[in-house]
Amino acid sequence: MAASVDQNLLDPAHLHRIEDYSLLARVVVDGAMPGIHRSLRQGRGSEFYQYRPYTRGEDLKLVDWKVFAKRDELVSKTFQESTNFTVCLVMDVSASMGYEGKRASCSKLRYASMLAACFSYLAHRQGDRLGLFAYSDEVKEWIRPRAGSGQLNRIYSALHGLEAQGVNAHDFGWDRMVSGLPGRAMVVFLSDFLEAEDSLAEKLRFSLSSRYETLCLQVLDPDEIDLPEADALRFAELEGNREVSTSPPAIREKYKNEMAGFVEDLDEKLSAVSAELETLITNQDLGYALRRFLGMRNRK
Repeated sequence: MAASVDQNLLDPAHLHRIEDYSLLARVVVDGAMPGIHRSLRQGRGSEFYQYRPYTRGEDLKLVDWKVFAKRDELVSKTFQESTNFTVCLVMDVSASMGYEGKRASCSKLRYASMLAACFSYLAHRQGDRLGLFAYSDEVKEWIRPRAGSGQLNRIYSALHGLEAQGVNAHDFGWDRMVSGLPGRAMVVFLSDFLEAEDSLAEKLRFSLSSRYETLCLQVLDPDEIDLPEADALRFAELEGNREVSTSPPAIREKYKNEMAGFVEDLDEKLSAVSAELETLITNQDLGYALRRFLGMRNRK
């Protein structure tokens, strides 16, 4: 029964109802995946983390004597140790990210934002500096990397305010973001990657340096994988004015093959600059992406 509950806590169909990103991240990481952040660094850093029962022989300086006076209970204070590592979240918030088909649990932007909230929580728990850059045809958010609870709350607030608008100007966005990269970082890029596949790899050439890890998470709607079920449909461009009428059954196989070829080609181009690609579907549970994130983070 417990496994079923855990699976529900990772299901975007349930999670998208939680508007508070702070609560959502804790539900996923602490509730559904309690062992995922065992690598949490604890020490005598500057930021208080939590209380734990006092162990005989420990330094008495760690004891909270105010708690002892009130409850006659010995507890030690633990502090989160800061690292010299930075996690930069980069989000494409162009109009195409707002798409939500009938089989989807939520829009692509909402799915990407839920993942970003969970990544932020995990990075914070490990004592990392955290930054957020969101763009379409203009910069929507640029929160420079910092550590601490205040920074985490700023990220949550920014995620809550994101809307899918404008065209995806990857060249414009990455020129500005890369110029502000710290000397050592993990970059997590969330987008549908439906444009700029020919120029994007060049923008990610910094990934060739041993100082950086880049994880590109392609977020797609189920309709974009195999087309929706219908006899006839009119497809309207989300970031332009073009419309096309067609019969999905007539073109489904060709479309699926071309989409698979597109993803394979994108993967090859990103791999050439040491950036890793994963394709995620918006009705897929969050567990795989979280394990992928933490696995790459712990390599550093």
